Amino acid sequence: MGFLVFIALMLGLQFPYFEQTRNANELPRIMAAMARVDTGVWAIDGPGGRRLRPGPDVSRSRVDGRIYPNKPPGTTVVIALGYRLARVVHGDALTLAQLTWWARLVSGWLPTLVLAGFLVRRLAGQFSRGPAIAAVAVYALATPAASYAHLAYGHQLAAALLCIGAVLCVDAARAGPEVDARVVWAKAIGGGALAGAAVTVEYGAVFAGVPLGVFLLWNARTRGRLATTLGALLGALLPIAWLGVYHRTVYGAVLSTGYHHVTNPDFALKHGQGFLGLSLPSAQGFATHVLDPGGGLLWWAPLVPLALYGLFKAASHPDDPVRSFARVSLATVLLYLAIVSGLSFTGGWRVGPRYLVAVLPMLAWGWAEALGQIRNRPGWIALVYAALLYALVVNALAANLWPHLDLTNVNHPVPEVLFALWSEGVEPYGVLWSAFHLDTARAVIAISVVGGLLAVVRVVEPSVKTYAAVAAGLLLGALALASVTRWEPHPKARRNLAYILRAWEPHVEPQLRRPSKGLPALAEGVRDEGPRRKPAMIPPR
Repeated sequence: MGFLVFIALMLGLQFPYFEQTRNANELPRIMAAMARVDTGVWAIDGPGGRRLRPGPDVSRSRVDGRIYPNKPPGTTVVIALGYRLARVVHGDALTLAQLTWWARLVSGWLPTLVLAGFLVRRLAGQFSRGPAIAAVAVYALATPAASYAHLAYGHQLAAALLCIGAVLCVDAARAGPEVDARVVWAKAIGGGALAGAAVTVEYGAVFAGVPLGVFLLWNARTRGRLATTLGALLGALLPIAWLGVYHRTVYGAVLSTGYHHVTNPDFALKHGQGFLGLSLPSAQGFATHVLDPGGGLLWWAPLVPLALYGLFKAASHPDDPVRSFARVSLATVLLYLAIVSGLSFTGGWRVGPRYLVAVLPMLAWGWAEALGQIRNRPGWIALVYAALLYALVVNALAANLWPHLDLTNVNHPVPEVLFALWSEGVEPYGVLWSAFHLDTARAVIAISVVGGLLAVVRVVEPSVKTYAAVAAGLLLGALALASVTRWEPHPKARRNLAYILRAWEPHVEPQLRRPSKGLPALAEGVRDEGPRRKPAMIPPR
């Protein structure tokens, strides 16, 4: 419980919000949540949208000609809960900044915390407490999960639903005859429903159904668990059927998504390639999403190879539940690496590869397995600690200072943006800042790094040689951080940083700061009846 409190504080004390940016990945969802609660519609170009400009991540329906978020509606439903809570707390004084805080709380921070608690309890029972805490610390603090826990993108919500749902499905499939059939049935349906709900949050989560479905079908064939497989399928179909109803209502067809009707010409071009922007894997795509220093996986989560090694080892673990889920996890992660290597787009404003975030928690089994094996191996300890220090620092900086990296004019975001902001001494909003006007960003970043290092050192066997290896790893990690400062900056790097500093809150000059837009309650009886005249039919692309 103490570890979970630590994770909750490290991911929740800071609120990097900037009114000028109005992140286009968050705002349409927030607008749709307001519209749904206030007027009962999903469209964001009516009174419920409060005349906000949603940015480019929107689509236009060919049914009614109205504007909608181009993302699936699952995150909007969760943010609607945050909007109701915000309205109760703030009343007519509610502002866009305050609502954004509530949206991030319920759709980013809370799912991450629930997932961390689930993983710790699960891994501690399958491995031991030390490797479990170490693995979850790596996941929550040393990967892009730290940044997306601060945002209302929906990636962390999808990750929590998908991971917990998959675990429950595997549990149901591998349950022995001594387990009550009602418990098995409940796990199968509940797990399938959670995994299916992930698709209503992030379309890409549907691909995780391939390895999970293959496992369930194989298990049904070899162990006679057909009822369990059908229960999981039934559970998954319930939220997916609701998603189909949403598509039919808004876009006119069950399989017609917002990506089919995006309004931005560049987005339409990219999504029009292959299947919604997805083609065969390519070397260029792999380099962009895995190797590129701007947004590549290995630069933001350098301990992923260790997790893959651990999953390979766990795939032959003597404990059947560990072995089964390790195989499902390994197949899922490898499948997603292939899928993102075929994408025609990179993800806009992002920290690391956004489209891999949903499957990152499945690597926790690999980290628990691998970290539990290095306790007296100095070479491994040094390498792990070097990568860990680097990952903890860069992810803590991004999550707490600027999780809105636009890589258009950036070669390497760590020296050009994150280290630069640290050296400027800027402070974003934070829970303690709001209450006591305290500057806490530097403290949170430092404690997050130190706490992550201490969580992983639990797996190291106490001895002179292992602690010397830890020290050597810290030195190597510090050298790696120093080396990225030698990276050749983009010619427009200074201009990019100057824009960030102009938009910074609450540090920005008072005369330049825009007050957060007020969101008073709509007048009683306001209804969104759509456009006054029926728009011309917009043909599908």
